[in-house]
Amino acid sequence: MRRRTTWIGVVLLALSALSVILSPTLRAAAHDFLQGFRLRRLMVVPYTLSLNQDTAWTLHHILEGDLSFESPEARPVQSLAEAEEALGFPVRRPAGVDDFVLMDVSPGASIQWTVNVGRLREALQAASAEDVEVPEVLQGTVITVTVGPIFFGSFEFQGAIYAWLHAAPPVYTMQPKGDVRPLAEAALRLIGMPAAEARRLAQTVDWGTTLLLPIPLGPGITLEVEPRSLGDREATLFTFPEMVHTPSGEALPARMLLWSDDLGIYLIGGPNADPEQLLRWARSLR
Repeated sequence: MRRRTTWIGVVLLALSALSVILSPTLRAAAHDFLQGFRLRRLMVVPYTLSLNQDTAWTLHHILEGDLSFESPEARPVQSLAEAEEALGFPVRRPAGVDDFVLMDVSPGASIQWTVNVGRLREALQAASAEDVEVPEVLQGTVITVTVGPIFFGSFEFQGAIYAWLHAAPPVYTMQPKGDVRPLAEAALRLIGMPAAEARRLAQTVDWGTTLLLPIPLGPGITLEVEPRSLGDREATLFTFPEMVHTPSGEALPARMLLWSDDLGIYLIGGPNADPEQLLRWARSLR
């Protein structure tokens, strides 16, 4: 039981990292051609967090008035049929994965950000990122993001617990449309990314096809990231070394595979998972 509980905690850590891309600031920054956005690539970018907790709270206080949320809580379900009825779409899963130990569904969450240039500049100054230029023309821009619904399940394989996530593709609107690069750079700095990396990504990422997943790494946390091919799609394998501990005290790595297609975003992983098994599951998606 301890091993299962520990692993579920690791999965939640991974999902919390994934949720960074759902944050209003970053999501708003991620797409300038929102009406024509077509997800083709998930780009995972680990970075060393440069913000302390006090600064993070200050930024939250400055920007919270510009953000509104509708975020229903996830709820457990007892069957795939019940899950699919709640989600409104069929749950895709790897071949051979027919039964889940636990299942949760989360309805769509709506996030809206009304850009206030003055407050955004104030937040950048608090984050020691006043070098980022935010044009006045962005004043009043409204970005709405709808995320989900999301299915989360855990299943057993050869005595270990694995996690499976299938999320519906995100939907975006931005009114009026404009140059997203200043917002991209500002958002990346506000989540604690170093200046040079934030500017490089803001200027070079194809925001019309790419969904960025920045993963902040605090003291003592390491992450190995490796691109893997699924044929016409690229997946990302990430490993947290020595993240899972067995009852005997043995430290095991936690490995997860993340990818997307036209029907959604997917995450699968487990303690000490074989990367080739994760790839086989991903290629067998049905």
